[in-house]
Order: sequence, then structure tokens, then C-alpha cells
Amino acid sequence: MKTIMRCLECRLPISWGVHEFSQSIYGHSLCMRDQFLLEESGASAHIIDLYLALKQRNFPFVLEYFDGYKQVDLALPGKLYIEINGSYYPERFSVMPDLTSYIYSPEKNIPTIIIPDSSLENKRSFFRTVEELSKACRVILGNYSMSPSTLAVQHVQLQ
Repeated sequence: MKTIMRCLECRLPISWGVHEFSQSIYGHSLCMRDQFLLEESGASAHIIDLYLALKQRNFPFVLEYFDGYKQVDLALPGKLYIEINGSYYPERFSVMPDLTSYIYSPEKNIPTIIIPDSSLENKRSFFRTVEELSKACRVILGNYSMSPSTLAVQHVQLQ
């Protein structure tokens, strides 16, 4: 019996060739449409890798989510924001826009987890980051009563 390969994102069947290509580029099975959408999202490779790893664990994340006020790297809309803090900002970048947008999330009771880009650079720390985020997501999606500060994933925990 032949196994039907399915896109991780849309769950539609994909051919073996598309599966093989997608596995070699993304490490996951994705249809051509969703591969194109990932490339067009403008997200960094680290953010896409994290997004796909969390999607593979069946968490309903949205990539490059705009909540009407700010854009976040990954989101469980209305429940959790994840920002990857990297060294990709131009020199003219000011801390004030980031500070303003991070203050906005607690106002709406949406916890924001800020992850250093460096924690996604090697397999060990990437896996640890995915594990810690999965724990936070299970708590949030399970509707447990926990304050946003207890969900913070600290850089020290990810090493």
C-alpha cells in the first residue's frame, strides 16, 4: 500500500517529487503553493524553521501575524505572540517602536515570548527552544490559569 504524502500546512496530497524537494529545502512536506507562501512571507530561515517545527506538533501558529497594531513573527492569535530577537535590525533602528509594541500585548493580556535568534542556530538549542515553546503552548491552549510572566522562556533555559 502506498503512503500518500500530505502538505504540513494545508493537508492536501502532494506528489513524491514535491515531497522530496520540500524535505530537502524545509525538512517538512509542503505543497508548491505553501512553499511559495513561505518564501514570500519575508520571514527569516530561523523563523520559518521554528514555525514549521511548531506546526508539526499541531499548534495552530500563524506566520508573520498582524494584529491590527503590530506584526509579530509567530502567533497563536489572541493567545500568544512569539518574537525572534535577532541582529537583523538596521543601524537606524530605535528601541522605542519595539518597546511600544511589547507594551501593547500585555495591555490585551497576550503574553509575548521573546527568543534570541542565537537559540535557533544549532540543533540542540533549536530542539530545546521548540520543547519549551511546546510546553507554553500546551498551557495556553489548555486554558490553565497562569500569569504571562511564568510563561517567559529565558535565554538561560534554552542553552
